[in-house]
Amino acid sequence: MRPAIPAFAALALGLFVSVRPLDAQSPSAPTAADIASQDAASVAAFEKEAVAAEDRGASHLSVTSGLPPALWEFDSPGDPYPAWYVNQQSFLKIFTPKELKPYVDRAWADRTAHLLEERCAILRKHGLKGTWTSDEPQELPEAFFQAYPALRGPRVDQPNRARVPRFAPCVDEPEVLRLYRDALKAMWSKCPEIDTFSFLTTDSGSGFDWAPGLYAGINGNTKWKDRPMELRVVGFMTNFQVAADEFNIKVSVSVNPISPRQWMTPTFSEETIQAIVKLLPRGMAVSGREGPDGRPFVASRGVPAGGGGIFYPVIGLPVAPRGFGGAGRAGGRGAAADGAPNQVERITALRAEAVQQVGEASADDYMAMWDSIDEAQTRLSALDFGAMLRFGHVLTRWINRPMVPFPDELPAAATDYYAKYLLQARSKRQAEDLVDVQAMLMYKGWGAKLLFQHIVETTIPDIRSAESDALRIAKRQTDAKERHEWELHGKRFEAVICLLISANDMVTYQAHLDRIAELGLKPEYNPPLGVQSDWARTDMIEAARREIDTTVRLMQLIQESDEPIIDTAPTPGDEYVMRLGPNLVAQLQTKINTMNAHWNDYDRIFTPPNL
Repeated sequence: MRPAIPAFAALALGLFVSVRPLDAQSPSAPTAADIASQDAASVAAFEKEAVAAEDRGASHLSVTSGLPPALWEFDSPGDPYPAWYVNQQSFLKIFTPKELKPYVDRAWADRTAHLLEERCAILRKHGLKGTWTSDEPQELPEAFFQAYPALRGPRVDQPNRARVPRFAPCVDEPEVLRLYRDALKAMWSKCPEIDTFSFLTTDSGSGFDWAPGLYAGINGNTKWKDRPMELRVVGFMTNFQVAADEFNIKVSVSVNPISPRQWMTPTFSEETIQAIVKLLPRGMAVSGREGPDGRPFVASRGVPAGGGGIFYPVIGLPVAPRGFGGAGRAGGRGAAADGAPNQVERITALRAEAVQQVGEASADDYMAMWDSIDEAQTRLSALDFGAMLRFGHVLTRWINRPMVPFPDELPAAATDYYAKYLLQARSKRQAEDLVDVQAMLMYKGWGAKLLFQHIVETTIPDIRSAESDALRIAKRQTDAKERHEWELHGKRFEAVICLLISANDMVTYQAHLDRIAELGLKPEYNPPLGVQSDWARTDMIEAARREIDTTVRLMQLIQESDEPIIDTAPTPGDEYVMRLGPNLVAQLQTKINTMNAHWNDYDRIFTPPNL
């Protein structure tokens, strides 16, 4: 009698699949009912956040977190770059002045403006103010610049990550400043609660003319090339207060250039920053320095929790209480808790907080969990060229793309579900490279593979410890709802482990592919009896099998959970480069099936064992 195949093994082999095939799940735009449901949930979540903010004595709440992405900005087929700014909502595109209206999707703008009005009504009810976080000066549609060519400012895309040049408006032009004022006035006529603005610049499709750090190189409108940078930046920032005076609103504006990495040119020199600060009034700041004397800038933020974090796309992990970490990220050694001036008193205060959260019996496990997460984050920071799990599993779709010896031979029908969402703007060969992440090759090569492997292997025990702590806390909970939530946290930590293992598999596999290409390996035509498996063949095949089994476990975790553990878009039409689709389980099964269909391909590279 043939032995029964265990369910786990059957799933790994692609048998008895209980998910719809991908060809029955073609993406479609969200329906009106989908949009209404999403917006109702968004407003309800914002109301809940406002109540919590009021209870904790906050003054401000972000109004831009979680707004609908501007997917209409994917206006050029094959260009992934708008993914960097479709979630950076610009009020210029929402409360559009008449000159810009023909070039902006009106349905999206009207929907987003309505959501902002509802959010501000909630702020009004709870005595709160709103903060606007985005990037500026932000890219505008090319058709707008064709209609108004004198307003074209700097090129703000990254040439290795974009297929189409993108330009921001020239804020030296008085007409551009007038457009900004018109948009602000339209916004304040409906949302006067918004009084604080925080802008990233020189990143994600934004930048000032003639800034040295622009990704495309220093460039801008020739007419204004010789204008001092401090006048350009200060003119842009103080323009907000000019518009606000009509509404008797005192605004706070901060501009924060992207922090330059070792290979990057700073947006502003130290001399330029000092010159800008001296011209700024109180309440406005650049690079964290408030005008006019350069004191450290403290803005009213109140940003809701729920950002991506270092473990994204895993979501729903417990949020670190004050003192365990900062800025909504899990873990991390943050500022001392209130009233705790030294280390001993800080630990005492943190334990008291732990008791409040989970009770005396579980307080030590709670603190141990955050210590483990903190250690994990510290280790993973060595791989941070952008959060590794997000850049790998989402932007490069490690999570659902197959590892096969000859990826170039896969038909388009077998790759389209992930390939069209890669943040990859170069050749097909580069897109097929598992570690070509946004034209960065930081994980490429055998030495990089060894370093990556070491970091992952030393991080996993920390996450495993956090998982164990969460499950011990769950067992002690007497409330069924609390017990269930901590059990879910355990599954979420296990999902993080799955993604770490998978990331290591991807880097290892590509290192093998590169070595094979360099050495020109070919199998022996007639291997004699007794030939053993080559070490590289064994290691590569083991990585592939481990990836399949890890993907199976991730599928099980997703299907076992009654709440999301991996962030996915609400409908197929909402999937894009920065967000996985709701068909993820089916895509994972396709990945498994594809890999299982290509085991014999390894015999085209290595001499198969003959024992």
